[in-house]
Amino acid sequence: MAGPGFTFVEAINEVVETIGEFPMSGATKPSGLSPADTTSIYARAEEFIDRYNKRVQSQGFPENTVFGKAYTPNGSDNNNVDLLPTVLRLQSSGPSEHRTLTIRVDNADQATPKIFDARLNSFNLGTETVFVDQVELLAFGNLTPHLQDIIIGLSKVAFQRRMQGNLNMDTALMQEYAQAEAQIERNIADIASQPFNQRPMVPGMGQPQQQRER
Repeated sequence: MAGPGFTFVEAINEVVETIGEFPMSGATKPSGLSPADTTSIYARAEEFIDRYNKRVQSQGFPENTVFGKAYTPNGSDNNNVDLLPTVLRLQSSGPSEHRTLTIRVDNADQATPKIFDARLNSFNLGTETVFVDQVELLAFGNLTPHLQDIIIGLSKVAFQRRMQGNLNMDTALMQEYAQAEAQIERNIADIASQPFNQRPMVPGMGQPQQQRER
């Protein structure tokens, strides 16, 4: 299902314009053709967009971040938690915030990424449910126009640098990318759990408070 933004082909056409190419015909991206197109300039542009689609989304934005995701370790599999390949990033949250959870591939099962407890140096997470905030890879067509703009902007910069290397064009494309960055919404820190009375009542008085170690 398409989102409110640009189609993948529209993104390809915007990328190839940076080196003076005409838009591609049709509404199917090169990899979706039969047989698949893997050699044209449009196929190269698709590769660049795919790269930056994953790189940009892995940073985590409101539309692809899931907060407080609960996972129950699989007792029949050494209390492991398997992840979908679309999970790009995670961190412990909520009741599990004291743990250092991350993504890692087990050498014994390299086909499936798992949640790894870095402090325990183990994939065995125990029997209790763990909670994480995770970043998920969404289809390009389902993203908002603002996030698509960042992906397209970085793709245009990299594509033009590799294919043509025009320094004047590079500067112009970087300005377009910077404008897209200025428009995007980002995740906002939850300040509800911050302790009370953190600053002196009289401005400039008192010593800066030290952060408590966890």
